[in-house]
Amino acid sequence: MSFAAYYRWLKQDWAKTGLIVSIFLFVFLFVFVKNSDFVLFLILLQTPLYMLHETEEYVFPGGFAKFFNMDIFKLDTADQPLGENFIFYVNVTLIWIILPVFGLLSIQDYQFGLWIPYFSFFAGVAHIALALKARRLYNPGLVVSLVLNIPVGLWSIIYLTNNAVLQNAILNPHLLIGLGVNLVLPVMGVILYKQHIKHNALPLSP
Repeated sequence: MSFAAYYRWLKQDWAKTGLIVSIFLFVFLFVFVKNSDFVLFLILLQTPLYMLHETEEYVFPGGFAKFFNMDIFKLDTADQPLGENFIFYVNVTLIWIILPVFGLLSIQDYQFGLWIPYFSFFAGVAHIALALKARRLYNPGLVVSLVLNIPVGLWSIIYLTNNAVLQNAILNPHLLIGLGVNLVLPVMGVILYKQHIKHNALPLSP
């Protein structure tokens, strides 16, 4: 398979692939990491948890982009301004690259990855906020947020605080980093939204 063919395949099936990768990572972490370094286990665990989150958003049942475009932005287009390219690059860059890199850096120093449980927690809370804003009982990603992201993220933060890895659960820079990374996504979404509105408001050339 050529690199171009592999890229096309990954761009189309990255979320499905993430489900398989998450299962592998769960097994690996529980077998090889959990008993040897529980703090590192909690940090690394957030990545496969978020891959499951992505599975609900984009595979089963999927439709998160449509929900955001039509129910949050109140547009008539299901695939714009949050389109396939934006979704692919943001999710792969953040969840497949940045989270694992900082998780692996935590092998040397936990400080590199202590923001990740906060990120997972706030990402879950964001789906509750989206449900309230859209006035809908459900949005893709909400179930995993309620069942896994929020409780596991919060429990990880409490564990790290009780074991003095975090000196304070709230007054620390890791909370701000986790929250800030989450806020980057809606900010980027708003920029795309404004560009979309501006583009579609331009008069047609004679």
